[in-house]
Amino acid sequence: MLKVPSLYDFPPLSGDDRATGGFIGGELVFSERRNFLEETQPYFKFIRSCPEVNVTPEILATRESARTIGAADLFLSVEDSAFKKIASTWREKGVVEAVRIAAGEDPERVSRIVHWLAMRITKILDFIEKKTSSYEGLPSIGSGSVSDIAGTRDWTTALIRCLAWHPHCTRLALACRDDRIRIYSSEIQGVAVLRHSAQKSVCSMSWRPNAGRELAAACGSGVLVWSVELGAASNSLSHALFLRQRNHAPVTSVNWHPQGDLLVSCSPNDFNMIVWDVAKEVGVPLRRVGGGGLCFSKWSICGSKLLAATCGNVFRVWNTGAGNPWSVERWTVPNGRVAAACFGPHQILLFASTEDPPTLFSLPLQDNIFNVQGDSPANDPKAAVPLIDLTKVSFDDDGAGVTVGGRVVATEWDPSGQYLAILFQDSPVVAVFKTEIGTLFGLTEVTPSCLVKGFPGESPNCLQFQQNINTNGLIACLTIAWSSGRVQQFPIVGGNKSATPTRTPPPLDRSISSSDYNHYTFL
Repeated sequence: MLKVPSLYDFPPLSGDDRATGGFIGGELVFSERRNFLEETQPYFKFIRSCPEVNVTPEILATRESARTIGAADLFLSVEDSAFKKIASTWREKGVVEAVRIAAGEDPERVSRIVHWLAMRITKILDFIEKKTSSYEGLPSIGSGSVSDIAGTRDWTTALIRCLAWHPHCTRLALACRDDRIRIYSSEIQGVAVLRHSAQKSVCSMSWRPNAGRELAAACGSGVLVWSVELGAASNSLSHALFLRQRNHAPVTSVNWHPQGDLLVSCSPNDFNMIVWDVAKEVGVPLRRVGGGGLCFSKWSICGSKLLAATCGNVFRVWNTGAGNPWSVERWTVPNGRVAAACFGPHQILLFASTEDPPTLFSLPLQDNIFNVQGDSPANDPKAAVPLIDLTKVSFDDDGAGVTVGGRVVATEWDPSGQYLAILFQDSPVVAVFKTEIGTLFGLTEVTPSCLVKGFPGESPNCLQFQQNINTNGLIACLTIAWSSGRVQQFPIVGGNKSATPTRTPPPLDRSISSSDYNHYTFL
């Protein structure tokens, strides 16, 4: 029998007005607002290299006058003949797109017969797409909307809608409510501001690995790939490449392959996941029937696995290892859809669905040739194991009246695989767990570490662990964007001491029997 930890194992929060500033040697460090960033704080030396960020409504109301140059502004246009354009599209994107190009041309340039045939075929294709697609449009609020899918709490009203750390340097991108992306870096003074006419409703960003200044952004009408110039002339020299495909909007997720050669995008209105060759501006659709459109995707750390979460109860894991054709494994959850997921070391996948009561599951995807433990689900590498019970609990011991748990908005695992952060829809704190990973059998232990709270009136909107840690003693650094616009760097330093429960939880039997594993099936 496997005992599943719950949120009752956390100690109660303090009821004062101080915010948590760091987790040092197994102990939380609190600080008041007026001296939160003073060098006298014990955690400050670990975050000194991080840029100080504070986004206010006044900053969002400021309109920069500098014009951002698009990719089309850098080259002179060349007018090809209609048949040359159609032939080129046929070679690069296939016969269907070539027919659509012919239908959009002037009949005098392609002949009236060719244009008539292309128009009829296009109408047939549009009819088939409409009948096979289960989504004709997304609601603006509620279940199935962009705000419901985005990995950000209160995405519609949040000052900061998403953030992204560069994998190799101290460079942070923030997408704000005013449809601008702001780049903060420890290398330069000032802030680079990126804006584009197509940059609306950004809900996901990803820096290109092995390339210092390329940033992909998921927008309402497509994907923008920015070449970011830092410094005084950043606003005028940065330019963007706009990628889009028919019926692939709004885009709610973009992710670069860890090698930086492929970019994947997803849309809840499209059954296809698009794999982009950005240099050629060509996207290859990966289509699978069932589950509806796609909410988001995630690469494993090594790049050999790719998770694709649908808007239904289906999620898929693509095997993308070098040297072999891509193959896919299909999984289902009993209710709702996958709300959040993240990969850790050894191709361990953690995910939580939108069902009630909420639970975080672990799914080891690495083939284990040494597993000779029999047929027990706990030892089966193809079984999803309940990891943490995330049922809501209330902490009223010190008069704080804080609720923790409920529906999960986002999960983040630090690159070393030692700390896991969970963001909830209805909780003003972030839950951080200590994780230990075995060499052969995945996660060996998960223990509550700490609860991160902000100042009174603040709630966390989005978060991510810093990707490059180079400070002595610093294990992980969690970046949290609060509802006030304050961006906090929360360092986790030294010691492996975990929080010890100081309260007695109510009777709760969360033992897992073998029959419970049948809810998450491998098909």
